Amino acid sequence: MHFFRSLLTWLVILFAALSFLLVVLPSQPVPKFTFGQIDNIAHQGGNLEQPDATLLAFDAAADLNVDVLEMDVHLSKDGHLIVIHDGRVDRTTNGQGAVRDLTLAELQQLDAAHWWPYHTNKDVEKQKVPDDMTFPYRGKGLSIPTLSEMFQRYPHHRFVIELKDDTQELRSALLEMIGKYNRWDHVLIASFYPSTLQEVRKIAPRAQTYAAGSEIRLFYILHILHLEKLFPYDIDALAIPMTSGGLNLATKRFVEAAHNAGMLVHYWTINDKDDMTALMEIGADGLMTDYPSLLQKLVQGQ
Repeated sequence: MHFFRSLLTWLVILFAALSFLLVVLPSQPVPKFTFGQIDNIAHQGGNLEQPDATLLAFDAAADLNVDVLEMDVHLSKDGHLIVIHDGRVDRTTNGQGAVRDLTLAELQQLDAAHWWPYHTNKDVEKQKVPDDMTFPYRGKGLSIPTLSEMFQRYPHHRFVIELKDDTQELRSALLEMIGKYNRWDHVLIASFYPSTLQEVRKIAPRAQTYAAGSEIRLFYILHILHLEKLFPYDIDALAIPMTSGGLNLATKRFVEAAHNAGMLVHYWTINDKDDMTALMEIGADGLMTDYPSLLQKLVQGQ
C-alpha cells in the first residue's frame, strides 16, 4: 500500500510539472529579434483597427501573423501586471482612477473598449463626443488584460513591452514574469525613463532593451562622424520616430550605422503607406504601426 501511495504521489508531481511546462514553454520555437527582416510590430495590437490593448486587438494581429505585439504595462494596486497604455483608466474605459489605485478585480470589471474609436485623442473631453458617434465594441465584454494572460495566449509571438513608470516594483515584476515564461529572447523592453532601462540591464543582463533618449542622441552624433562602433553601450535596438528635433533619422546611413553597432532599428508610429515603403527600402528592422493589416500587405508584396 505504501508503494502505491508513493507512486501516486510521484505521478501527481510529474503531471503538475508537465502541465507547468506546457504553459510556460512554447510548443514550437519562437523566432528571436534578428537582423535582415522587417518586423510588423502591432502597436497596442493595432490601435486604429481594433480597440487598443484588448485581447480582440491582439487576437486580430495574431491572426494576421504579425511578428511582434507591442504593449504597455502598469502595476495594479494588488501587484498584477496590467496591459494598458495610460496610467489612468478614464480615457479608454467606463471607469475612473489610476491603475495603481485599483485592484485586478476592479480593473477587469471595466469596459476596455467603452470609448473606442473616439479615444484616439490624447485628452478626450467626453462631453464633446459627437451626437452621431457610435461605439461598436461598447458592452461586448472586453476587459483589460494582464501580462500573464498575454504570455499564455500568445506563446509564439515576440513582445515589445514598455514600462510606464520608473519604479523598482514594476521593473522587478516584469523581469520576474519574463523569467517565469523563459521569454528573454523574445521580449524587447522599452521605457522613456533612462534610469529604468539602466537598472533593467544591471539587474538582468539577459534582458533585451531599447536605447534611452540620451543614448540615441549620442549614437546619432557618432554615426555622423562614422564612429558608431565606438558607441559604449550594450543595447539591442533603437525605437525612434522618422524625424526628431528637425533631424532626419530615416536614412539608409543611420540604419547601417546602427547595424554596425549591433543594434536593430524600429520606427514608430508608422501609419502611412508611403512611409512604410520608404522605411522598408532603407533596411529598417521593424515598424510599429496602428495599421498592422496595411503593413502586412506591404510586407507580403500585395
